[in-house]
Amino acid sequence: MKRIFENLRKKYVRWKRYIKFAAEYFLFEKPRGLDFTMRDKRLLRKSNGLYHGYSKTNEKHLKKIFELLSYDECHCLLDVGCGKGVVLREAVKYPFRKIAGIELLPDICKIAKHNFKVLKLENKVTCMQADAAEFEHYGEYDVFFFFNPFSGKILSKVVDKILESRKDSAPITIIYHNPEYFSVFQEKGECRILHRLYDSLKEYETYIFQMTPGK
Repeated sequence: MKRIFENLRKKYVRWKRYIKFAAEYFLFEKPRGLDFTMRDKRLLRKSNGLYHGYSKTNEKHLKKIFELLSYDECHCLLDVGCGKGVVLREAVKYPFRKIAGIELLPDICKIAKHNFKVLKLENKVTCMQADAAEFEHYGEYDVFFFFNPFSGKILSKVVDKILESRKDSAPITIIYHNPEYFSVFQEKGECRILHRLYDSLKEYETYIFQMTPGK
């Protein structure tokens, strides 16, 4: 009986979220020619689960995340698997020197760029179509956002690329929403958790932690 009630509760939470996001899209985004909200599962299906597709992080949760960062230490943000760009849009409200995202699917990247053009943010945010496992410019950033964008196998390759890009041993800041493969980071360096948050809308945790290359 307990399991039945838990399944019903999860379905209620899921549909509540779907209704909220649908209302945001049809009432506030679509009339303005925007799309940050609608989910895209194509990549999840095409890759047999290696890549997880696009799902929006709730803006209220992002606000909590960005308000916890120290901007004396956090300067340049890269959203790895940025999708349609909601994280980048919210990051503009904070004093990052540089804000960028990489997205594998060209048409999703195109949507993100269109969003920023409509909002006149194209000079403040950069969205690049790129394979995260092959990206060569991680060294330009010291804050990395992940919303569980791919499997542990792909994440391992990406973390290796990030660490290889570091020219010194200064710690980097990782924001990991729905940290399903946190152990991948722990296996590759010293990870010091600074904050743990809970997104009640999606029922996911977020870890904000510092990772020191070479330790």
